[in-house]
Amino acid sequence: MPLQQTPFYRSHLADLHQVLLAHEITQTYLTGTRVRFDGVELGPTNSFDFSFGTLSTLEFVHLFSVFDGSRVHGQAERRPGRDDAPPGMYFTVINAKVIQAGHKNRSGIFSEETGTAGLFIEGIHIDHFFLDKHQTPHGLGAIAFTLGAITARLANLDEISLIAAGGKGFQERHIGFKVWPKLGFDAALLPDEQRSAPHLQGCHTVQDILDVDPAWWEAEGSQRLMSFDSRPGSRSWRKLLTYTREKFSVGGPHD
Repeated sequence: MPLQQTPFYRSHLADLHQVLLAHEITQTYLTGTRVRFDGVELGPTNSFDFSFGTLSTLEFVHLFSVFDGSRVHGQAERRPGRDDAPPGMYFTVINAKVIQAGHKNRSGIFSEETGTAGLFIEGIHIDHFFLDKHQTPHGLGAIAFTLGAITARLANLDEISLIAAGGKGFQERHIGFKVWPKLGFDAALLPDEQRSAPHLQGCHTVQDILDVDPAWWEAEGSQRLMSFDSRPGSRSWRKLLTYTREKFSVGGPHD
């Protein structure tokens, strides 16, 4: 079944979606052209069947950030991977012109049981995401993620997770710990993490700290598993929509 628009999509995401689809960066890097999936070149009539519905080629490349000219390989993972990647169906993206040298991007669909017995949450896990900043335009990462998040919402996927790397005590070359929260990702704070900052004692999550003192997080924050809550009206969406409207001059939600 094709993906269906919802009231939240129409009121909060549709205008932004159209702006991003027409953006020069999208038209250059994320049109679904010259993409080979397991050795077969994709065309606009290809489709991909998942438990949540059927994706067109364009929806597939947006959901998994498959850049034009990429090679893609799909593989089912039945056990947790490195960095706590949950079992699921993963897609590895190879593109020497867009992805940082020595890296392959990788993301996938997962399903896991919630705290309520018998209830499961379906989502996306971004296992590896690197761009070559010397060969790609500023804003490509934000546009690619936002298109993926919008497509995830259309697919009724409730969560996007990843390891936001770098920060205090970790490799300095990684900056995910401060970049991904700007796009709406959040995580619980570690016990006593903000003990030395009295003005942050009432904070419980990364987003709580960003609301009070974002400079503190950039200096003292660190790597951890973070998630984007893709459910309608979530704090994650409010953060991402504020960010993208400022970056891409899109109007606010409407009734």
